[in-house]
Amino acid sequence: MGRKQYLIFAALLIAGIGMFVGAGLIGRSNPPDAALRIPGVEALTPERGDEVLQQQQVSIDLEPGFVVRSFTISPDARCLSPVEVVDFVRVTGGLNIYVYQPDEGKPIIALAPDNNCVRVVFEDIQRPGELQEVEWAFTVN
Repeated sequence: MGRKQYLIFAALLIAGIGMFVGAGLIGRSNPPDAALRIPGVEALTPERGDEVLQQQQVSIDLEPGFVVRSFTISPDARCLSPVEVVDFVRVTGGLNIYVYQPDEGKPIIALAPDNNCVRVVFEDIQRPGELQEVEWAFTVN
């Protein structure tokens, strides 16, 4: 390999490594939701700050061994007017995902325009009585 080809190869290799490093730094610019650091919580839908439609399902994915005790949705950003929907929440079997789907005949037939806040109280079945809570807000367009 000639000197010129060697320099071109080295430059391309360095540029490639730089792109991987840059992509890694950019990927870290959105820190994970603080709620996901709460023991037992794996995911929230919609995510904090999302913009969704009025019929969007609202869910929380809990680690195995955790159960929901209260699931409220409030038509504001601070959970000031909660509506309890826990009796209408569907649980997805072994996945431990608790889902509320607004619909006719349910406490909330459509999510409120603008801001909505969800508060879920849950507990670890191995520690009865030790309740934990997660709260998040999103916008409906």
